[in-house]
Amino acid sequence: MKKKFNGKIFKYFFVGTQIATTVFVSTLIGYQIDVFCKHNTYIITVAFSSLSIFYALYALIQDVNKQK
Repeated sequence: MKKKFNGKIFKYFFVGTQIATTVFVSTLIGYQIDVFCKHNTYIITVAFSSLSIFYALYALIQDVNKQK
C-alpha cells in the first residue's frame, strides 16, 4: 500500500532551513565585523545572532498566525 504524499513535509523543511540560514548568515556577518574591528570579545556576533533568533521566531509566529 502506498501512502498518499502530503506536501506539508516540505513546508516544514523549508521553514527550518530558512530559520537556520538566517541565524547562520547573521552570525557569520557579526563574526566578520568583530574580526574586522579587532574586538577581543565577540559582542557583535552575540548581538547579531540573538537578534536573528528573535527575528526568526517572530517571523515563524507571524506565519503560523497568518495560516489560522
